[in-house]
Amino acid sequence: MSTLLENLELYFRNTPQEKIDSDWEKTEKYDEVGPNVSDFIIQSKLFEDIEKIKYCSLDILFSQEIIENPKFASDFSF
Repeated sequence: MSTLLENLELYFRNTPQEKIDSDWEKTEKYDEVGPNVSDFIIQSKLFEDIEKIKYCSLDILFSQEIIENPKFASDFSF
Protein backbone atom coordinates (compact mmCIF):
# COMPACT_ATOMS: atom_id res chain seq x y z
CA MET A 1 0.00 0.00 0.00
CA SER A 2 1.47 3.34 -1.03
CA THR A 3 1.42 6.51 1.01
CA LEU A 4 -0.26 9.75 0.05
CA LEU A 5 3.13 11.28 -0.70
CA GLU A 6 4.04 8.39 -2.98
CA ASN A 7 0.72 8.70 -4.82
CA LEU A 8 1.25 12.43 -5.22
CA GLU A 9 4.75 11.92 -6.60
CA LEU A 10 3.41 9.37 -9.10
CA TYR A 11 0.65 11.77 -10.14
CA PHE A 12 3.11 14.58 -10.88
CA ARG A 13 5.57 12.24 -12.55
CA ASN A 14 3.02 10.55 -14.83
CA THR A 15 0.48 13.29 -15.55
CA PRO A 16 0.84 15.81 -18.38
CA GLN A 17 1.12 19.47 -17.33
CA GLU A 18 -2.15 20.36 -19.11
CA LYS A 19 -4.05 17.82 -16.97
CA ILE A 20 -2.38 19.11 -13.79
CA ASP A 21 -3.37 22.68 -14.71
CA SER A 22 -6.92 21.58 -15.45
CA ASP A 23 -7.19 19.72 -12.14
CA TRP A 24 -5.75 22.73 -10.31
CA GLU A 25 -8.34 25.07 -11.88
CA LYS A 26 -11.12 22.81 -10.58
CA THR A 27 -9.98 23.52 -7.01
CA GLU A 28 -10.38 27.33 -7.28
CA LYS A 29 -13.93 27.12 -5.86
CA TYR A 30 -12.39 25.97 -2.57
CA ASP A 31 -10.19 29.07 -2.24
CA GLU A 32 -13.06 31.00 -0.63
CA VAL A 33 -14.01 28.43 2.00
CA GLY A 34 -13.87 29.51 5.65
CA PRO A 35 -11.99 32.36 7.26
CA ASN A 36 -8.39 33.02 6.36
CA VAL A 37 -5.70 32.41 8.97
CA SER A 38 -5.64 36.02 10.23
CA ASP A 39 -9.42 36.12 10.70
CA PHE A 40 -9.34 32.76 12.44
CA ILE A 41 -6.71 33.93 14.92
CA ILE A 42 -8.62 37.17 15.62
CA GLN A 43 -11.90 35.30 16.10
CA SER A 44 -10.24 32.74 18.35
CA LYS A 45 -8.70 35.50 20.48
CA LEU A 46 -12.06 37.27 20.78
CA PHE A 47 -13.74 34.01 21.78
CA GLU A 48 -11.04 33.37 24.40
CA ASP A 49 -11.44 36.91 25.79
CA ILE A 50 -15.23 36.53 25.98
CA GLU A 51 -14.90 33.21 27.78
CA LYS A 52 -12.48 34.75 30.31
CA ILE A 53 -14.90 37.62 30.96
CA LYS A 54 -17.79 35.18 31.35
CA TYR A 55 -15.92 33.01 33.87
CA CYS A 56 -14.55 36.00 35.78
CA SER A 57 -18.04 37.45 35.99
CA LEU A 58 -19.42 34.15 37.25
CA ASP A 59 -16.65 33.91 39.86
CA ILE A 60 -17.36 37.43 41.08
CA LEU A 61 -21.10 36.82 41.10
CA PHE A 62 -20.68 33.52 42.94
CA SER A 63 -18.33 34.94 45.55
CA GLN A 64 -20.61 37.93 46.18
CA GLU A 65 -23.59 35.63 46.52
CA ILE A 66 -21.81 33.58 49.18
CA ILE A 67 -20.65 36.66 51.07
CA GLU A 68 -24.04 38.39 50.91
CA ASN A 69 -26.10 35.27 51.55
CA PRO A 70 -27.05 35.15 55.26
CA LYS A 71 -27.83 31.44 54.99
CA PHE A 72 -24.20 30.69 54.11
CA ALA A 73 -22.19 29.60 57.10
CA SER A 74 -18.60 28.64 57.05
CA ASP A 75 -17.67 25.71 59.24
CA PHE A 76 -15.02 27.61 61.08
CA SER A 77 -14.76 30.73 63.15
CA PHE A 78 -11.90 33.15 63.70
